[in-house]
Amino acid sequence: MSEKLTGEEECVNITYYFTVIFTAIGTVLVFYFLYQKVGRVDLFIILLSTSAGGIPIGFIGAFIDYKVSAYKFEKRSYEQ
Repeated sequence: MSEKLTGEEECVNITYYFTVIFTAIGTVLVFYFLYQKVGRVDLFIILLSTSAGGIPIGFIGAFIDYKVSAYKFEKRSYEQ
């Protein structure tokens, strides 16, 4: 079963550049603060910094990526 896309049902391509950047920044910030308190690096500190900083701040980046992609799609639709 194949569906043909009309002009209104085009696919929106979302890039994840801001998501990756914000996730990395959040992970590094939390890791830095945890390392200052604990003073050693182990698996728990790495997992905690990823889940406490990277994932929540990464959602902000995902929202920005979505808005940028929606804007590009809207701009592209007006040009046609």
